[in-house]
Order: sequence, then structure tokens, then C-alpha cells
Amino acid sequence: MDVVVRPLGSSGTEWLLQDRFSYPLGRLRQTTVPVDPFTILPERGSPLDGIYVFHPTLDAALTAIEKRLGGICELIDLPEP
Repeated sequence: MDVVVRPLGSSGTEWLLQDRFSYPLGRLRQTTVPVDPFTILPERGSPLDGIYVFHPTLDAALTAIEKRLGGICELIDLPEP
């Protein structure tokens, strides 16, 4: 299953995870903790439920999602103002 990763807000620290049909899969959040600051917050009952949630980089978190769902994660950037 492919996942679309869209930024939430303008802070650049939280992303919405959806499948190609806009079904919510969860969120991804960057925190200020020094170890494993990227946390996957799966939607209850989604295919991401039960995934290991703590990751050292954004790339590592996206790779974990891809492996879990057997698809690709497409990171959608915010348009330039």
C-alpha cells in the first residue's frame, strides 16, 4: 500500500499519513528529544497499528512505513509562498 505524507501546519514537525484514497493511517511527529525524535502515531485499527514507533530520522520512519505496508511513501512538500 502506498502512503502519502503531507505536512500539517507550517512548523515542519508533523505530517499526516494517508493512503492514496485519503484513508487516514496516522501521523508522524518530530519531537525535541535527542534520541529517536521521529515518532509514528498510527491511527487505531489502521495497517500501521503495531508498527515500531520511534525512529532516529525522517527517512528511517518513512522506510519503516514502506516496509510495513509494502509500498512507497510519497512526501508532499508545502508549496512555496
